[in-house]
Amino acid sequence: MISVLMASIAVCMLILSGLALRRRAAAGPAAVLVAVICAGLAYDSGAVAIGRLIGFGPALEAVNAPRYWIHALFTPLLIVAGAALAARLGVAALARQPVRIAGGVLVTALIALGVGSDIVGLRLEPREYADTLRYGNAATAGPPIPAIVTMLVLVMIGILVWRSARFPWLLLGAIAMFAAAGAGAAHFWLGNVGELLLQLAVVATVYRAAGPTAWTSPPQPSRQPLPQT
Repeated sequence: MISVLMASIAVCMLILSGLALRRRAAAGPAAVLVAVICAGLAYDSGAVAIGRLIGFGPALEAVNAPRYWIHALFTPLLIVAGAALAARLGVAALARQPVRIAGGVLVTALIALGVGSDIVGLRLEPREYADTLRYGNAATAGPPIPAIVTMLVLVMIGILVWRSARFPWLLLGAIAMFAAAGAGAAHFWLGNVGELLLQLAVVATVYRAAGPTAWTSPPQPSRQPLPQT
C-alpha cells in the first residue's frame, strides 16, 4: 500500500513539474527551478515505489543513491524560488541586492552542508517498511539542518507573501512540510506527503505570481500637454 502511495506522489510531482513549466514565460526563471525541483522529488518517491520490484542489491543501491544528491542539492534551492516568487508578488525587500547576496550565501552554505553530511559520508543500508524496500543513509547523525533551515526561511517568506499579497498558501505549505518532516522520523512516507503539500503550495504561488495580480512597478504618471495659450 505504501508503494502505491509513493508512486502516486511521484506522478503528482511530475504533474506539478509540468504545470510549473507551463508558466515559465509569465512567472520567470523561478518557475523553471520549481519544475526541476518537482521532477527531482518525483524521482525520490518513484525510487521508493519500485523498490519492491527490484529487490535489495546493487541495482536498487544505484537507484537510491541519487535520492540523496537530489535532497542535498535541490532542497535549499526552494529558498531561491520562494524569494523570487515573493519579489514578484510585492515583497520588494527580497529583490534588493544585499538581500539577494545574503540569500545566495545562505543557500550555498546549506548545499555544502548537505553534501558534506549526506553525500561525502553516504553509506547505504537496506531498510524495509511495510511493502517498501529502500536504502537509507547509515551515516546520517542528528537532525537534517539544511532542510530545517530551508523550511524556516520558507515560513518567513510565506509570512511576507501573506502580508503583501494576501496569499497564505506558501506559508501553509511550509508549515505542513515542517510538521510532516517531524512525523516522518517515525514514518518516512509522511515526509514525502509533506513534500507534495509544499510543492502544491509552491506551484500555486507560481501561478499567482504569473497571473494578472502579479506585482509590477507602479505606472508612471503621464505628462499632459500644456494648454496652448
